[in-house]
Amino acid sequence: MKQNVKSISLILILFLILSCARTYHQQTVFSPSENLANQLQQQISIPELETAIVGIKVQSAETGEILFEHNANTLMMPASNEKIPTAAAALVNLGPDFQYETRIYSNGKIEGEILHGDLIIVGSGDPTIGYRFCESDSGCFAFQTWIDSLKSLGIKKIDGDLIGIDDAFDDEYIGYGWSVNNLSYSYSPQIGALSFNENYATVSVEADSSGEEIKFSTNPDFDYLKITSQLEFDEEETDIYFNRKLNTNEVVISGTIQPGDKRRQRMSIHNPTLYFLSGLKHELQQTGIEVTGEPVDGDFTPKKIAPQDLNFLFTFFSDSLKNVIKTLMKESQNLYAESFIKLLGYHFGEAGTFEEGEKVLKQTLQRFGLEENSYSFKDGSGLCRYNYISPSHLVKILRRMNFHPYGKIFRESLPIAGIDGTIGYRMKNTAAEGKINAKTGTISNVRCLSGYATSADGETLIFSTMFNNFLCSTQVVMDVQDQICMLLTSFSRK
Repeated sequence: MKQNVKSISLILILFLILSCARTYHQQTVFSPSENLANQLQQQISIPELETAIVGIKVQSAETGEILFEHNANTLMMPASNEKIPTAAAALVNLGPDFQYETRIYSNGKIEGEILHGDLIIVGSGDPTIGYRFCESDSGCFAFQTWIDSLKSLGIKKIDGDLIGIDDAFDDEYIGYGWSVNNLSYSYSPQIGALSFNENYATVSVEADSSGEEIKFSTNPDFDYLKITSQLEFDEEETDIYFNRKLNTNEVVISGTIQPGDKRRQRMSIHNPTLYFLSGLKHELQQTGIEVTGEPVDGDFTPKKIAPQDLNFLFTFFSDSLKNVIKTLMKESQNLYAESFIKLLGYHFGEAGTFEEGEKVLKQTLQRFGLEENSYSFKDGSGLCRYNYISPSHLVKILRRMNFHPYGKIFRESLPIAGIDGTIGYRMKNTAAEGKINAKTGTISNVRCLSGYATSADGETLIFSTMFNNFLCSTQVVMDVQDQICMLLTSFSRK
């Protein structure tokens, strides 16, 4: 009898163990969505990110299902993810076919081959006139269509000044809160209604192998930047510092250079209007149109110039906004972003100022569902460290744009992983190559990546990854972002 009781007890114990095992097994079977969330959590739980503030949100574009979120409503510095609301507001309000118009007038008359009077240029904020698409072509002229138009009018000589009217925008050259330490460089360009070559010049330094001479040059080359050298030869190290003195066009180059070495640095310029006019004069004279006068900023003429009192010559139209936005987003072009905000103020507000443009942008985002006081928008490009927005905000903007009539244009403006733009070199030969359209964001101790992922099932997933306050290598953060993108593009609900 005791033996039977013992056997029955063993059977019951075995039954309970098997039942528990089945229950435990059932509890650990995760859905594809849960697996994705667990994998994403693992990516951001590494020791290197202990000091960081990490914010992430992943949402299905079609269903609205939130697949993962971590600090999704935390306000963080976006860096160039700030260009997402900037570009969205510009595209929605201005439309993809919008073109900047730069109007050319004269206060004199054309007699024979001579324009007796000043050539007067009235800007509207076009930031695209320059050498971006033809820097490698020595025969390329940024003002070629202008030159052709003047010659078609029979003009071979301008007996007067080149005067620039930049009243479409205010004279606040730099964005709010921009670091003084960065103002010398091309990524912190001055903003104006007349801009040329994205308001920068490339300074080159080359030392001969004998250690006797150091040569300096600028491109474009019309002596707008003045170079002062404090550079010395050093047999062991090249350590060069480029600095443009505040509110001047004097570039001081200091440090050391090894014999035979060379360096290049893109430097911002001071006074975009004068830079524009100087570039125009240089090209006119290079192509056979003589100019007897000088570049003149219209702000400093004795009498205010009114276009209605002038003789209209022709209008220069920029490329369409849909193409300009591609350059803005794929190359993260800060000047374009800042110009867009002032342009919104000029067209839909009371003036071409950041403040008026900000009002238009906030009205647009309010229609997208973002409350005006739930984020901080301090510049258009993201250079300012007083910008604050959350992953949820960015995902909401991206989702609204996904269903907007201009959504395809907006998505195609974003860099593509492994293909082009600022993530063209990332995620090559992975599941994410060609399946991530996303905007990067980069300033000190900030790395962001937000956009669209195409899953293994062809589903569009909208995501925002924001990393602030990290002290580890930036490569660690970018590797985590890349891993997240690969998980999203590999995700399948099947």
